[in-house]
Amino acid sequence: MIDIIYVHYNTTHADDFVYYEENPGRDWWLLLQTHTPAFFIIDGKEYFMPPQSAVLYPPYATLHYGAHESYFKNDWIRFYTDEDFICNGNVPIGKPFEIKEFEFTHRLFEQLASENFYDNRFKTHTIHSLFEMMFAKLEESIGFQTENTQLKDLLALRLNIKNNPGFDWTIPYMAGLLHVSTGYLHALYRNTFGITCMDDVIQMRLSLAKDYLQHSSTPIHTVALSCGYNNAEHFSRQFKKYTGKSPREYRQTYTPPSSF
Repeated sequence: MIDIIYVHYNTTHADDFVYYEENPGRDWWLLLQTHTPAFFIIDGKEYFMPPQSAVLYPPYATLHYGAHESYFKNDWIRFYTDEDFICNGNVPIGKPFEIKEFEFTHRLFEQLASENFYDNRFKTHTIHSLFEMMFAKLEESIGFQTENTQLKDLLALRLNIKNNPGFDWTIPYMAGLLHVSTGYLHALYRNTFGITCMDDVIQMRLSLAKDYLQHSSTPIHTVALSCGYNNAEHFSRQFKKYTGKSPREYRQTYTPPSSF
């Protein structure tokens, strides 16, 4: 059984839009897909999702989502159901994910809105078939989302390290950003970039330190602090271990002799 309460598409709100509903008596499902960036707060966890993402809310769940970095545009449908492919299927319940074929699912929302509005002869059968197509396409998105979002998150993490090598990067912190275990982060990072995450942090810190030493007269202890080292001696030891020279020796290599 599928009984649509309301379905709409291309719903647009301002960039300060936030929807919040905490109603333990709400016994209907909500399927929502976004055209624009959005945030979702589910069981106390905050998700920032790119455009063309979806979430399936079960009955009695708190609804809390809204615009993120732009206006908010979405397609959505409220409905009752006891269908097994929805209630116990492979589409995640209460967890946002990216959509593989957004234009296809968007057209399905349009078709559902049309079928629900008109009293066609085979309305019940058509709506059921459209739901089956919708959930089949959403299920196809799961592997796509896991692979691509994880890679994008990993690339974003590495770019963040490169742009902020002086930050206090730790393996638990980085694993938390990707919502994976520390062991999995280590293997994933090394398999993707050919280097461990902490060795990459060190290399990027030392690359920044080399730039300071070559092109500025910044004191070595200040260089150390700027590159994420609270201890200048530790910085000097690590710098020599990786470059073969102390910071002072390295700077002298790039300092032209005085002319008289």
